[in-house]
Amino acid sequence: AFTCQHSTFPTAGFNWVALSQTLKQAPACRPFSSSAYAEARPKFDWNKINHEKAQGWPEWLKAELRSDHAGETGAVWIYRGAKAAMEFRGSCSRMLHRFTGLDVGCPYRLRGEPAYDFVEEHCRTEAAHLELMERLVPSNERSRLIPLWKFSGFVLGALPTLAWRTPTWLYVTVEAVETFVDVHYKNHIIPLEELGTAPELLRLLRHCCEEEIHHRDDASRRSGLPAGYEQKPFLVRIWFTIVAKGSEIAVAFAKRV
Repeated sequence: AFTCQHSTFPTAGFNWVALSQTLKQAPACRPFSSSAYAEARPKFDWNKINHEKAQGWPEWLKAELRSDHAGETGAVWIYRGAKAAMEFRGSCSRMLHRFTGLDVGCPYRLRGEPAYDFVEEHCRTEAAHLELMERLVPSNERSRLIPLWKFSGFVLGALPTLAWRTPTWLYVTVEAVETFVDVHYKNHIIPLEELGTAPELLRLLRHCCEEEIHHRDDASRRSGLPAGYEQKPFLVRIWFTIVAKGSEIAVAFAKRV
């Protein structure tokens, strides 16, 4: 069975209390390299998955997978937004240095900075998740609000990158998003375990969930802030709650529209 690391998760539907417990009980983080982890990415038997689907997936699962596809789309665009903001700030910093000789200490002035690596590695993983979801969810079953999820993701990645001098709030944003995603995935992994009718789909979803957990831990480690929710600064806790509530609303719409 898929073990819940942080708290007891509900078996159906999103539970705000479960997310709150996850935020409060977040453990200390471990070093992580997305590129190294990606090398061990498993292969999935799509014949088995298609056979499982032909046996009949319940309607609630189809809705969950539709929201998964929308979420992975948004995740890719979070990193695209962050990368665009980094390149904009880096370009402005280089121009300022070129014409005035001033060095404002922009962390995005040079390619190859840690924040660039973070965004590019995570974006590759999310793009791989999106590819899986596009195979799982036919185009006629996807959310009709995909342009909105792309725009929202872009803004969520760009805003903290533009608004703060250092990447800390970008890392905080990613940690908040991935904390929510951890709960969201487990809300359909656990009932699938209980049904026992789609083992290959379950293996795929577990894999995606584990990578999202690694992303969360990587972002938390890079932020340099305390790992536990209650230990984080007050403004960070407020931002966590805003991001989580916004994600909850987006998932609710993606399941229906």
